[in-house]
Amino acid sequence: MTRIMIDEVLAQPQAITWLPWAVQYFFFIGIAACATLLAAAARWIPRGDSLQLQRLCLFIALTCAITAPLALTADLHQTARFWHFYAWPTPWSWMPWGALFLPLFTLLLGLWFTDFHLNALTGRRLPLNGAVAAGASLTAIGLLLYTGREVSVVLARPLWFSYGFPVAMFMSALQALLAMLAALLRQHAALARTLARSHILTLALLAVIMTVWMAGDTLSGQSLRQWWRLSNDARFYMITAVALWLLATGSALYTSYRPFGSATALLLALSAMGLSWLLRWAFLIGGQTIPKYNALANPYHLPPGTDGLLAIVGTFGLWLALIIIVREGLSWLSRRRQHG
Repeated sequence: MTRIMIDEVLAQPQAITWLPWAVQYFFFIGIAACATLLAAAARWIPRGDSLQLQRLCLFIALTCAITAPLALTADLHQTARFWHFYAWPTPWSWMPWGALFLPLFTLLLGLWFTDFHLNALTGRRLPLNGAVAAGASLTAIGLLLYTGREVSVVLARPLWFSYGFPVAMFMSALQALLAMLAALLRQHAALARTLARSHILTLALLAVIMTVWMAGDTLSGQSLRQWWRLSNDARFYMITAVALWLLATGSALYTSYRPFGSATALLLALSAMGLSWLLRWAFLIGGQTIPKYNALANPYHLPPGTDGLLAIVGTFGLWLALIIIVREGLSWLSRRRQHG
């Protein structure tokens, strides 16, 4: 008589590790890094509107660069462990490189912003201002590499394990920045049209990258296709992303050839920013719902508190508050200079 032994393995759904705070960090740091690189291009490739473009890029970069690390700090479940990256460095990992790039980037960007406005108000420059701008640009590149590769090296999550991830995140952040700039600089018709056309090109490249990634015969590509077939959330994310892409493309095409008002500018900026944010949410939060070591799904429901909806609203509120504070501070200094 043969005895059959049946072992039953029970597995519990696992809570996600990266919360909406992480999505906010990836969103803001991507825009900040892209704005810094575009400001560097405006600085070293001068043309008639370079000064205006550099001013706005530095403004966006600084406000986003302050918001991003605050969101990242909130996502660290044990915030005090941050200093461990410096006390026990592990250079073979991407995480300690991020701990080096992020504060250095924010510091250099702040110095560059200060130098730009000091020169505008007084005609004086900070020492080594060219080196500061170059350093900010290099650390911006480092941050783009770090934020992409810290995710795409995770083999345990096949959805993330692709070189397509850092490239797609970069292109999505760049198209959001270009849309914001085109909307904010709509009074400068020629510059706005150039930015809108650049935005169309960036959207086209993003579509090509996402198509190749999803259709590719890689572990990540197969995971993406399976996620589409098996998950209602995945289909919702992808269909919404396509709708936002079409809306952003249509808005950019319109603004490339015709004068546009505040309503069109708002539609252009919001659709592009929404696309950039949604891609990060879909991959970072949605990717964590796919099980790593068992056959169960890991469902996620957005809570209303500080680890959910309030985190998202609060981070955008912080960014808006910084925009108002920095803008009003610059206006106050300008008035003081005129009356002084």
